[in-house]
Amino acid sequence: MFALAQQKSTLELDTWRYTIVTVPLERKTLLINGYEYHFDKKLGRGSFGAVYAAHRYPDNKPVAIKVVSLATRNSAVSMQNSEAVLNEIEMARRLAQTSDHIIHMYDFDFHRHTGLSFIVMELGQQDLERFLSHRRFLTPDERKNIWRQLVDIANTLHNYQIVHFDIKPQNLVVFPGGIVKLVDLGIAQKAFQRRIGPNGSQPYSAPEVTLISLRHITINTTKADVWSWGAVLFRMTYMTAPDYFEPCYHPPRHQRQTRDPHLRDILRNTLVIDPRARPDPSWFLDHPYTLSF
Repeated sequence: MFALAQQKSTLELDTWRYTIVTVPLERKTLLINGYEYHFDKKLGRGSFGAVYAAHRYPDNKPVAIKVVSLATRNSAVSMQNSEAVLNEIEMARRLAQTSDHIIHMYDFDFHRHTGLSFIVMELGQQDLERFLSHRRFLTPDERKNIWRQLVDIANTLHNYQIVHFDIKPQNLVVFPGGIVKLVDLGIAQKAFQRRIGPNGSQPYSAPEVTLISLRHITINTTKADVWSWGAVLFRMTYMTAPDYFEPCYHPPRHQRQTRDPHLRDILRNTLVIDPRARPDPSWFLDHPYTLSF
């Protein structure tokens, strides 16, 4: 159903021409790659666009649709957005073949008359942040069930040498049965490539990703995401996000440290300011916290 190869030149060459920046989509019905989709409500915003709940006609299949506007007078921004769209599609398709915990994409289209691109994907129940915000705590079993799924995602990214840069509870979607999947690969990059300027979201993205100047050049490593996985585990343990003040793995004030020594060990080794002191994502696989019951 993807028309990726045919759309690629259009996205890369024509996006600078558009001047329409926003189009209201709630309760609209649009044709996306030959299928009718009725847009319901906006679910939130990703790194490069808004995400809507929608239904496909005629089978009434519920889906999520990410909409990215490539309409801007700034050709550099437009090109960046188009590259992010293509990057997200290509990476998600590749990773979903290996892991059941990467969001599955159904379709893609680009509307030249509005400058909008559409990525049609699975619709989950809610993101992990919303799930956690409605809870006072997670039981050890609930936390570990989610953690093992995160380890699967971490090692899938690591095996493909991909750095996500923006792993956070808002980019982890909870599906029926407690299944968790990663979304929003728009700013993901290959490891060991050069990257300029800050990315991601504080405090879930590593300090070396967010706390750098606009022109600073650094090399991507998967250890940036190791911080993020530790930060998400911290959120599930203490029901709040960590910070960049060392020792970063310590619990918030007025909270006791978790009794689980294996859990503490993961937090201690991931929430480290110096990326050289963090383990590789493969370290999670054989860690006693991951393997214990």
